[in-house]
Amino acid sequence: MRVFIAVLVLIFSLQSWTKADDISEFEIEGMSIGDSLLDYYSEDEIKEKTNKVLYAGSNKKFSAANIYKINKDLYAVLQVHYKTNDKKFTIYGIDGVFAYGKEPNYCNEKRLVIISSILNIFSNLRKEDDNDAEMASGRGYMDRTQYFFKNEDFIEVVCYKYKVPDYTNHGRVGVVKKELDEWIASIE
Repeated sequence: MRVFIAVLVLIFSLQSWTKADDISEFEIEGMSIGDSLLDYYSEDEIKEKTNKVLYAGSNKKFSAANIYKINKDLYAVLQVHYKTNDKKFTIYGIDGVFAYGKEPNYCNEKRLVIISSILNIFSNLRKEDDNDAEMASGRGYMDRTQYFFKNEDFIEVVCYKYKVPDYTNHGRVGVVKKELDEWIASIE
């Protein structure tokens, strides 16, 4: 009987280790929410990569560094958000962007692989899908899947399909803290 109880206790205690429940467990190019961008780049490099035009005219609570990748196997661009006046450059959002041109199946195939990775890491996330949803800008459509944590932080995987010729179809994986999302929504 003691062995049976010991085995049950062991099984139930291991279950909590099998799935993560914190957004910081998801990495894009080795970076996670809550990391310091200084662990990857110098302060001068961060300032050089910070997009001066994005969020222009806003209260500038957050800034974004655009990191163009030399090795574009995964993402062509990373966009990393941090609080503008934070000397530690703590990461509040990471977006990995990949272009797919006129091959929509490529984006959706990649999207399914990323979603599978998310589901392998996390459990008990609330899922929301928007397929063939028109973009707010009216420039095209998107297929988006979002996974929300209990605190409303989220991971999203999006394929953008533009109907205007000057824009490139692309996919994006975003890991976003609720505070950043609320701030972006307040300035739009």
